Parts: sequence; structure tokens; C-alpha cells
Amino acid sequence: MAIFHSHIFDNASGSVGNITMCKYKGKNIAKGKIFFKKKKQSPAQLIQQTRFKALSNLSFYFCTAIQAGAPHQSWSAARAQFIGINQNAVEVDKDTLATTIRREKITCTTGNLIPPVVNVHIRKNERIIYTEWLRQPLSPLAKDGDNLFLIIHDTEEQDTLTYPLGKRGCPGTKEFLLHEDFTPEHCIAYVFALAPANNRASVSQYTNITLK
Repeated sequence: MAIFHSHIFDNASGSVGNITMCKYKGKNIAKGKIFFKKKKQSPAQLIQQTRFKALSNLSFYFCTAIQAGAPHQSWSAARAQFIGINQNAVEVDKDTLATTIRREKITCTTGNLIPPVVNVHIRKNERIIYTEWLRQPLSPLAKDGDNLFLIIHDTEEQDTLTYPLGKRGCPGTKEFLLHEDFTPEHCIAYVFALAPANNRASVSQYTNITLK
């Protein structure tokens, strides 16, 4: 800002270029405008920004599964972890920035435990989810006491429900009523294992659903 004295500009006001002139308390004031030039984002930054936005939205669709797989974490920490571990699940077109979600690559959990093997069927007429699992060979990464979980995601409804199954060391079957808003043909499934102390997990294994 500057005070100037000129008979030519005694009554001047308004803007010329990046200079604004006005009169204040009988004095002629000239102020320069401040411009902040936004740095242009690189193609790689735009792609990553688009991927982050897609994963941020996905995190809310899978929130029940994310929270079930990380019960010792806050939602914000578990959500940040989900976004971090699923970078390869979202492909971004470098020209159009259109996104493709690779649902078979999505994992709601992370860890080095061995994922369970669970057969999943949906009886369409009865709207029943039927699951069956067998005992797996034991190892430091697959113990009898591990808890098994089933994730059902409706790709059209964009909603997810998580069901506790049983212990890894106790083979069995379990049935659940399919949620009234879910459509069998639009459902996909994942399964994961969680240690009894809730401090270790497996990744979420994408699992085919057989419709009957």
C-alpha cells in the first residue's frame, strides 16, 4: 500500500492492472493486488488424487468389514489403512481419469495370517446364505483359535455386511438370511481370519458365490 500525491489522480478510484486506487481520510491510496498462482498438478498427481477419492468412497461402502477386521483401531486409522493397502484395486485411465474397481483385489483387512477357505452358496428362492469351512493344516499363521468372518458386498446397493462364522479349528456350516435390500446376483464375498487377541489378521480373500 502506498500514499501518493498527484493533482491528476486527486479523485481517482478503481483498479488499473494490479493496482487499486481509492481515497481514505483525504489521502490518495494505491494498493497492489496479491495473486496466488495455483501450481498445476502433474498427470501422476491427478491420477493419484482420483485413486484416493475412489478408495475414500469405497471405504464407506466396506466400513462394517473394515471395522470388524481391525477392532483395536479407530475408524480413522482403519480407514487410512484400507486406502493404503488397496492402491492396486483401483485403476485410473491416464487420459480420461475414469476409474475401474478391481473388486477381486480389494481387501478390508491386512496381516500375515493365512486366509480361510470357505464355500459360499446363496439359495435364491429362500434368500439364504449357506457357508461351509474345513479345518486347515495348522501353522504359526493358521491356528485353531483363529476366528473366521464372511463379508457379503452388494455391488449395486454399494453396501456390505459382515458375519462371524466360527473357529478355524472347528469345521462347520452356518446359514444367514440375506439382507432384504441385497440381490443374490449382485453379491460378492470375501473371507478373512482374525486372531483371538484381535491383533493379527489375514487379508480378505475374494470368494466365489454359487447361486442355487
